[in-house]
Amino acid sequence: MKVDCIRRIACYFFMKLGKAVGRHPYYFIFSPIILSMILSIFITKLTPSKNHQVLIAPDTGKLFKTKKFIEENFSYNSTQFSDQMRVPNIPNYITIQILRKDEGNMFEKNILSEVKLVNDIIQNITLEADGTLIQYDDVCALMHKKCFENPIIEVISEVGIDSIVQKRKKLKYPIEIDFLSFTYKAYFINLGGVTEDNQNFVEKVNAIQLLYSTDVKNEVKKKLFDKWSTSVYDTIQKYNFTYVKVIPCSPLAIENGFRTEFDRTKPKIGVLVAIMIGLSMFLNMSNSWVRSKPILGLSSVINAGLAVVSSFGLMAASGVENTYWNATIPFLVVVTEIDDAFVLIGCWRITNPKHTVEKRLGATYGEVGVSIAQTSLTNFISYCIGMMAPFPFIRIFSYYTAICIMFNFIYQITFFGGCLALSGYREEEKLRTTKFVRCEQSEEYPNENNARQEEFTMALFKNLFGKVLSNPLVKIIIIIIFIINLSFGIWGTFYIKDGLKYEHLFLKDSLVTKGIRINFNYFTRYSYPYHIVVNETLDYSNIKVQKSIETLLRKFEKHPNIAAEEFTVSWMKFYKEFQKSPVAKFSLQGYNTTYKQDFIDGLRNVFFNIRAAQSFSNDVVFNSNNTDILYSRFFVMGKNLNSTQTETDLLRDLLKIADESDIAVLVHSVKSSVIAQGIVIRQMIYQLFWITAVLITAIFLLFVPSISVSIVVAISVVCSVVETLGYMYLWGVNLDIISMMSLILCVGFSVNYPAHISYAYFMSQCKTANEKLKDSLYRLGFPILQGSMTTGLGILILYCDAYFLMTFVKIVILVAAETAFHALFFIPVVLSFIYAIFEKM
Repeated sequence: MKVDCIRRIACYFFMKLGKAVGRHPYYFIFSPIILSMILSIFITKLTPSKNHQVLIAPDTGKLFKTKKFIEENFSYNSTQFSDQMRVPNIPNYITIQILRKDEGNMFEKNILSEVKLVNDIIQNITLEADGTLIQYDDVCALMHKKCFENPIIEVISEVGIDSIVQKRKKLKYPIEIDFLSFTYKAYFINLGGVTEDNQNFVEKVNAIQLLYSTDVKNEVKKKLFDKWSTSVYDTIQKYNFTYVKVIPCSPLAIENGFRTEFDRTKPKIGVLVAIMIGLSMFLNMSNSWVRSKPILGLSSVINAGLAVVSSFGLMAASGVENTYWNATIPFLVVVTEIDDAFVLIGCWRITNPKHTVEKRLGATYGEVGVSIAQTSLTNFISYCIGMMAPFPFIRIFSYYTAICIMFNFIYQITFFGGCLALSGYREEEKLRTTKFVRCEQSEEYPNENNARQEEFTMALFKNLFGKVLSNPLVKIIIIIIFIINLSFGIWGTFYIKDGLKYEHLFLKDSLVTKGIRINFNYFTRYSYPYHIVVNETLDYSNIKVQKSIETLLRKFEKHPNIAAEEFTVSWMKFYKEFQKSPVAKFSLQGYNTTYKQDFIDGLRNVFFNIRAAQSFSNDVVFNSNNTDILYSRFFVMGKNLNSTQTETDLLRDLLKIADESDIAVLVHSVKSSVIAQGIVIRQMIYQLFWITAVLITAIFLLFVPSISVSIVVAISVVCSVVETLGYMYLWGVNLDIISMMSLILCVGFSVNYPAHISYAYFMSQCKTANEKLKDSLYRLGFPILQGSMTTGLGILILYCDAYFLMTFVKIVILVAAETAFHALFFIPVVLSFIYAIFEKM
């Protein structure tokens, strides 16, 4: 039993609206234009986004909570003591990467002299800010009340270049730890492509990296450092060194690189509009000049443009910040949302030309209004699901796009409907004129019995394509192709890689790309440390507890991407070593460290008061009366992290070790927020698929009370997304924050064509399954082809070597191809099978 009261009510509403638009088209044309003009005033007040690191980092979830826990409990006062080992977030810094021009060993006198010269130049770069000359000393991060100094520069200043070259001073790689003074030098920060001897002393170095950072908690310093680092970035490129080549790199440069690439897309909007207008006008031509609708091609693009302007204006008025990625929204809306215009035109053409424009437009709205409302609603909901993403970048994109979809639907049934009505009046006038001239039978209006003159392209889909698709053998072939296609998609989903490819983000010859590649090639053998946080209260004076901690650290150290035990930084290990030292016999006199309180008092009052060991005081959190150690942390060193995939796999493995531990443990690294994309996004994609599939089924059932049709549409959408994911792997696209935004589009856009064709099949008045198939293709086959062509060809304008734009283009093309196949082949065939079964029952 079919209960279609909601559909009937909706159809009645749209029919009445269509008649109103046909009766007063100018009201419905100018109202959206006036609204868009009013909202466009606010576009100048768009709030610029935060830096890209904040936007792409998750602000909910386990990893985010771990980061907040560390920030709240383990004090990091970068104003007084900037320790690169303990920094909880990616610092505000600039790196200068230095290689020999012949890419040989850097430990030669001439080379190291130029390295020192590079440092001297940078240290002396000045700029004027508010009438004051600013140098590095004014903006630097402090360590023991002095600017943090690169270990390689520090050792050059202490012993001289000759001592290093002649190996009188040997450098131990990656960290040189002095157990007497409890100091260490982290040479892995500066030295890359290192070859050591059997005692881990440096033999050769292929790259040197100098790091300059600022106090991240001082906003004044941070702003000045941004200006200073920009000056360094520009100035250092002007020098031509004799023996070395110098590549500057910084997060600010990466952010500016993003902005530059997206700024380059803005002039392409005009090109896109021109191409889409041309394509739409051409595709709206008919075998009859009177029935051709080229002006409606222009109207459909203007409609999308008005929606974009209105959405951006409304978001600006609401104070929602704007990101550079939103520059793709005009492209997205123009290429994907004009398909409803083709559907409206297609249904207009099958109305009776003998009827008035008002009646024809009412019939058109009644025919496809529900279908357009369904697709717009599902698109809107898919972006609403995107609003729940843990990434601000995705949420902001979803806010803007969801509002844009809403405006596009409203303008589609008002502005574009009004333009369609005016075109109908022109058609009506031309037909009357032609009929008057040719009297009884005109070429354009042969006779009253053939009032509905068929469009050649639409008839082709019914008489040729529909006939071929009705063949049982062809149906079986279509199902086989679908299964093969889906199998490739499922296979690809198991192999698709996680994480953002930073090394492929920008053009191959850009400085940012060169810097990232140098980092991956030379500076990932030993990289940033991982915080291993014990977040439960333990008695560390107990030998069993100490052994449990050591056993836990051994589990982490056994991972192939974690450095050996000697590179683990442990306050407990250093404290135990200190207890064995001669100094301890006097300084710890009277303390019995096997007792809990003496252990804590000796740690606080003696060990942490040694200047060299003060940094360890940031690794232990005591309770208010200093009788318990609430939390503590240790550091294990990452190793051979030479790709984003390796970083993602390592973090996932370390989290698994922590979850399986008997001790409550948290894992964090300076890059956790960035790496988290690969872990969080995969979970989000799965949730997005199934939530959307359920919602699509529910929405479709609401308007079309047919369980079989609703399930077929839901299956089609899920399969489209799975197939897109699979072919993403074959096309070299990772599962990352950029592809995630494109996949949210995928879920919404993949509903459009299947929903339109399913609704047309369901509403067809034909009696047999094959006749319904032909009728649905006659009504919507060509509009779907039009929409797919304009989407695929239009989005190609954005294609370039930049990974984030290339990814966007690839996914849109994949979605357009997959949904067109499902709408034109798979769904008509499956529904014909289902209805054929019902016929026999």
